[in-house]
Amino acid sequence: MGSVHILIYKITGKQLFFNVPESVCEECDLTVNIAKKVLSEMGNKKITLEVKPWMNKALSSLFKGGWHPPVLLINGKVFSQGIVPDEQKLRESVLEELKK
Repeated sequence: MGSVHILIYKITGKQLFFNVPESVCEECDLTVNIAKKVLSEMGNKKITLEVKPWMNKALSSLFKGGWHPPVLLINGKVFSQGIVPDEQKLRESVLEELKK
């Protein structure tokens, strides 16, 4: 069984030297909440979640194909961007990665 690393680049919160309000990108916080919910339900210690500010890490996100926050990557591959991901599809993708 493999391990899964979920990385989310979001635009809300602390960015560079200022704060971006949640109202700018409600999808960002919803994406983080869905990922946390899926991880807590699965309860697998081989799944990690990391959240990074998009502006501070824009080059890293862009090189990985993440052009529009929120960007959600599973093991370095873009799963979704610019939208709130489907919870069931996220769960299925994480399970597939665990089987590898």
